[in-house]
Amino acid sequence: MDSSQKLAVFGATGTQGHPVVDAALAAGLSVRAISRDQGKAAECLPSSLDMFEGDLLNEASVCTALEGMDAAFFYLPVLPQTLEADAMVNNMISAARAAKLGRLIFTTSAWCSNSMPSGHFVDGLRDMTDRLLASDLDVVILRPTLYLANLVWPHILREIREQGRLTYPPLSSERRVSWTSTEDQGRLVIAALQQARTGEVINVASPEPVTGPELCEMLSRVFGREVHYAPQSVPEFAETLSHMAQSAEVGRLVSALYEGIDELPDDGFVIDAHGLERRFNMRLTPTSKWIQESIGTLLNRFGG
Repeated sequence: MDSSQKLAVFGATGTQGHPVVDAALAAGLSVRAISRDQGKAAECLPSSLDMFEGDLLNEASVCTALEGMDAAFFYLPVLPQTLEADAMVNNMISAARAAKLGRLIFTTSAWCSNSMPSGHFVDGLRDMTDRLLASDLDVVILRPTLYLANLVWPHILREIREQGRLTYPPLSSERRVSWTSTEDQGRLVIAALQQARTGEVINVASPEPVTGPELCEMLSRVFGREVHYAPQSVPEFAETLSHMAQSAEVGRLVSALYEGIDELPDDGFVIDAHGLERRFNMRLTPTSKWIQESIGTLLNRFGG
């Protein structure tokens, strides 16, 4: 993709969309930032952007948002395998066809590889992926692991600061995890616009997989205190998520993802990030470097 082409970014003010906007601007692309809250967009995005108020649930809105665009990035802000998710994907496919979009990039926002045990959440993401790949569009799928940005959830930060305890993720202390930086994902979106193959599914992760205790050592250096890994059980995590999302269903379905991860083989959640770097000729951010340099930035941007 040359720098004269135009990229539409849905959910542009969010934890996933904002880094795509940043990476696109750094690459010199023309960006249309699409969000449902123009007030928030005006506060956190550069005023020079093409701002657009749009909603994935409104097909006419999506069609208008894609007019004149060469490519688009989107993700689901709702649970998969729901009527809302179905409508969003259908609207995007219809609008992309109408706009004769050159490339559509979708991130599953969570790990849903074929090695994962079947479950409502994972199966829903697989279904959405299959539907997009089966369309007649030029589609690329990004399939990330766990987002490092989850570490700035307010209750996690509070427990680290006040109790020196990390309760997330709800995984075995021996489980080695490849995390994903949303900033890395944003830069990979831009790389995929030009370098990925049509129909390619790309496993996304940042370098330096770590166990929970190793993650705590990194956090200890940032917060200036000892941090111990005391992961919640999956039921406890489900209750925490239920309170955060004000939905018992969200807590139950999303927490099952972690239960599935812990059922994988010992190295089943370790992704070859160095192969990803070679594939796209770029340097990604090691987990320790992200924790050292980025937690403060995310806290300032999204609160905490």
